[in-house]
Amino acid sequence: DGGRYELQLKGAGPTPYSRGADGRAVLRSSIREFLCSEAMHHLGVPTTRALSLVTTGDAVVRDMFYDGRPQREPGAIVCRVAPSFIRFGNFELPSARGDLALLRQWVDFTIA
Repeated sequence: DGGRYELQLKGAGPTPYSRGADGRAVLRSSIREFLCSEAMHHLGVPTTRALSLVTTGDAVVRDMFYDGRPQREPGAIVCRVAPSFIRFGNFELPSARGDLALLRQWVDFTIA
């Protein structure tokens, strides 16, 4: 369609947005995300879509039921695609730091 799209990896490791977590994803939830994003798209709901899903070969420890019994699960990475992943927080951080150059870059990129 000639539009601009962005890619994002979920499960590839920690980022500034991981909130202190390990930044890893498990296959179970990654499959659910992939299927749900496609279902929403085909129902006509504008949503982020999953472009690909790969297993990492690594085990990721998660407490699936939050009952204090974490288990090892297969790791995975989902490549998400959307017209934009820009959030309000993208502007808050450079603004709070007084980084006007970065703030201007974000604004210019968003408007373009």
